Parts: sequence; structure tokens; C-alpha cells
Amino acid sequence: MANKRINQFDEETGEILGGFVAYIAPKRTNGFDRWLAMAQNPLVLLALSDLDKADHKVLLMLMAKIDFENLIVLNQAELGRELEMHRQQVQRSIKRLIKMGVLLEGQKVGTSRSYRLNPNYGWKGSAKNHVVALDAERKERMKKANISGVVEQERDEKTRDWVEEVEAT
Repeated sequence: MANKRINQFDEETGEILGGFVAYIAPKRTNGFDRWLAMAQNPLVLLALSDLDKADHKVLLMLMAKIDFENLIVLNQAELGRELEMHRQQVQRSIKRLIKMGVLLEGQKVGTSRSYRLNPNYGWKGSAKNHVVALDAERKERMKKANISGVVEQERDEKTRDWVEEVEAT
């Protein structure tokens, strides 16, 4: 089969134009208006945990409110009204979720509080930022546990290969 050459031409003059033809496909959507990617193993942990019905309701509503990078900003009283629960019950459920490691506590924003879903449970955002968040969460856990004897390896930014440091002799 002979090679075919595709050209562009000026419809008025018939002149063949230089360059190339490029097709840029429209951005694909995943079919969801709002989305959250979840890890399956932590879902098993949640199902088998001693969290009660109120805790699960609060968790599900928090996951429904997650913004990119797992950010959740909420007013506990408003959340209580939405769930038809007392603010104190919402507060107790959030404390249980923090103690269990499902939620990570963030800064206070005005009259609201901020949290993040532990990136080991799920993620909303880019894959690259998920890796960064997982690494930061691991380092925070190590710091709290006073673990400092882990040797960390680095990756080459271009090849993503592990970099091995060799001492000069």
C-alpha cells in the first residue's frame, strides 16, 4: 500500500498549505457530576468497625462534601441539621472518625472546621497529588510514632527509577 499524504488546502485558491492536520479530541468526562475514588480494603475495615449508624451517616455525608485534594470544610451545626442529628452527635462521630484515622483534622476556617479524608481511604484529585498526600500522611504517622529509622530512597524525576547513592572510594 502506498503512503498517503494528507494536506490542507485553501478552498478559494486551491493552494496546498504547509503544516499538518491536527485533531484535538474533546475532554472526556467520566459520567459523574461529582466523584470520589475509594480504596476497597479500607471499606472492609469501616464495615467491620465498631462505628455506629450515626457515625456512618456522618462519614457518608462528609464524603459527599469532599472537594479536590480531599478537603472537607463544614459547620457541624449545619451538618447536624442536614442529617437531622444534634450537633453534639455529629461532633462525637467526627471525633471517632479522627481517632480511627479515617479523617485528618485541619485548620479552622471562620466558624467552620476543615478536615481531610485520609488518602489511604479515598481520593479526589490528580494521581500525582494523591502520591504526594499518601507520602505526607505516612511521614506524619511515623512522626507521631517516633519512628525515624526508615531509609528513604529517591526516584529519578525523569525515569522514575530508584536512585542508589554510591560512596566514592
